[in-house]
Amino acid sequence: MGGALAHGALDRWEGRRVEEWARRWGVPLVEAHEELTSTNDRLRSLADAGAEPFTVVTADSQTQGKGRGGKRWQSPSGMGLWMSFLLRSGSHAPPTLVPILVGLAAVRALDRLCPSLRPGIKWPNDIEVEGRKLGGILCESTLTGAVVVGVGINLRQGIEDFDPELKERAASLEMAGCRDVSRSGIVTELLRASRSLLDPPARLLDQRLKQAVWDRDVLNGRFVAAEVAIAGKVVRIVGKAVGIGADGALLVDVEGRIREVRTGSVTVVDGRPTQPTMNRPGGA
Repeated sequence: MGGALAHGALDRWEGRRVEEWARRWGVPLVEAHEELTSTNDRLRSLADAGAEPFTVVTADSQTQGKGRGGKRWQSPSGMGLWMSFLLRSGSHAPPTLVPILVGLAAVRALDRLCPSLRPGIKWPNDIEVEGRKLGGILCESTLTGAVVVGVGINLRQGIEDFDPELKERAASLEMAGCRDVSRSGIVTELLRASRSLLDPPARLLDQRLKQAVWDRDVLNGRFVAAEVAIAGKVVRIVGKAVGIGADGALLVDVEGRIREVRTGSVTVVDGRPTQPTMNRPGGA
């Protein structure tokens, strides 16, 4: 494990040598950087050069951190966990499903570190707490068919640290009352949970995983607006979110007909704070 350090990479992270983290986590390589444009971009380069599954890249800050749809992800130094890890190629999991499984791994990791928090999953790729965005997930395919999984989780920010347009909807672990959670602790628990769910990823959610996702689905029962393809046209729909399907699609009840949302973003239109519902899932 390990190998020569890449140009600009750190030999120590969170008080330990990166080779020690690789051994502790049972991963082939850990690269840590003070600054990158994007951990996903760096890991994609490693993947195209033959990096093995569960190679990990972290950065103290990102200058071009990315969210879904090309949105900018704020990644200031010392404020959060900005990391990517690699999933093996050859998976037949639907692309909508992998971010959901990573989200489930992330909330399970946070449960172990901060049991009072109870974060939720907001389709397709957000982690929320008390209606505010705590973290995000960005999955990107590589030339070899592997999947680069980017995870950003806000740790230390106060409300004043977010840009004005984010102050009403962003959160950090410290804002939520979890003040002693380390980056290394999150990575340790996230990789452990990810291996059980994503090595390899399930092709579909079975009933057990449906229940686990249902319990943390913050959109369930909410009225949402989304865009779907109907008869070859992209149509805006408004309806009630009624769960997440076996392939990771968001299920929306539009006047009694279930529509499956697989791409794009979703907007909550009922004005209530998002909170997970504890009802049991149906057979969708």
